[in-house]
Amino acid sequence: MPSKSRLTFAFFASFFCAFVMMFEDIGEAMGAQWIERWDDLHVWEVLIMGFLFVAILVLGLEVAKMRRYQETLEDKVDRASQAFEDLLAAYFDKWAFSEAERDVTRLLLKGCSIAEMAEIRNAKEGTIKAQTNSIYKKSGYVGKAQLLSALLEDLTNGGSVSV
Repeated sequence: MPSKSRLTFAFFASFFCAFVMMFEDIGEAMGAQWIERWDDLHVWEVLIMGFLFVAILVLGLEVAKMRRYQETLEDKVDRASQAFEDLLAAYFDKWAFSEAERDVTRLLLKGCSIAEMAEIRNAKEGTIKAQTNSIYKKSGYVGKAQLLSALLEDLTNGGSVSV
């Protein structure tokens, strides 16, 4: 997880550099001799470059950390997706679903209507209705809500509702 304090430091270091540049330009415009002497010694440039390099280094480290964090999250999503896929496959095998019933069940889980499923599968609505009835009969559930609820309960090891 990115470090809020490091990102805040990088922001304020960059802000400080902008402020110093503005301060120097205003001082020169007003004819402040000490600012011009420091300018001759390149104090302002060294100060600004130093802070900017540190800010860039910090930002680079934080970007690398964010990438690692993103990869970790993507890995977790992939594993969860695979676990859900394995759970569905186990239920489909247990209920002896045909390939068409498996496809229709996936579309049901996505929330598609009968008409949408018929269009996606290039089938008649009557065929989809027959397949959904077969799905409910084979699974032992009376509708989409019960089917979804059962899968959610199993996926969360019964922890989807806290009492």
